Amino acid sequence: MQKSIETRWLLNSNEFNTLEHWFNQKDLYFKTTGDFPRQDYYLKLIKNTNLGIKIREPKLVNNEQKSKLEIKLLIEDNDAQKFNNNNQGIVNTWEKYSFETIGNEPETEKIIALFVFNGCDLNSWIKIEKDRILIKFDTENKKLVSADSLIHEGSGIELTRFKIENKVYYSLGIETFSNSKKEVDNFNQTTDFIFNTIKITGLNGLKSLSYPEIISNHFL
Repeated sequence: MQKSIETRWLLNSNEFNTLEHWFNQKDLYFKTTGDFPRQDYYLKLIKNTNLGIKIREPKLVNNEQKSKLEIKLLIEDNDAQKFNNNNQGIVNTWEKYSFETIGNEPETEKIIALFVFNGCDLNSWIKIEKDRILIKFDTENKKLVSADSLIHEGSGIELTRFKIENKVYYSLGIETFSNSKKEVDNFNQTTDFIFNTIKITGLNGLKSLSYPEIISNHFL
């Protein structure tokens, strides 16, 4: 189990371009210009935004397809929080559980069957296609590090292009973690750094949505 404090914003094209430029200055780029190389599968829980269930994109490990089932539970709604440069977002605390599985079709169907309920069928799962740029902020050393770096205190900063059905979205996400129960302090340090460094303003709580909320809103 991993505890995290998170916030995410849906972005318009100008906000997305500003953030993409910031990542590009650090030699971080999207993998493609038009495609979405990663596919995750989310359970459609239209009326429940306190729970997220997804099957991550299978990857080849030692000549075997591996995947992960991830379950996120909302444990605290921290409401709206104001940040520097007239930015505001909804902040939540989540617990995430991750289970490794084999990414072949029969195994995936078994997993899906565990979460099909109330007369739903396999169409209750939706594919979200993604392309992401990731970087981490190390709060112990007050600096940005690569997304692959193993740090104990800090946050992941993620700029994402993703597609649900035929609609393309853009988002900025912050996911804070801690090995010593300093999630709140790490989150505040990260957001102070981001909004003092990136010249973006006007992000607001109305566009600050978790993935379960984005999925729910998309299908309303």
